[in-house]
Amino acid sequence: MKKRISQGPAKSLVEKAEIALRQAVAGVIRDHRRLGEPFAIWRDGRVVMVSPDRSEERRVGKECRSRW
Repeated sequence: MKKRISQGPAKSLVEKAEIALRQAVAGVIRDHRRLGEPFAIWRDGRVVMVSPDRSEERRVGKECRSRW
């Protein structure tokens, strides 16, 4: 039997899912910025194409954090 190494307090499934989603969003933004392609987000009840420049990346990151 393998012993599990504790890395601090156990995280709930919800916390783990939120971390995974944040990492996925960051990866998509990073890939689209690298390729110079816009990406789609949901803003004010509609889909919006966002330019991959850094100022938009920070804004989108804040929007994602405020929703969770």
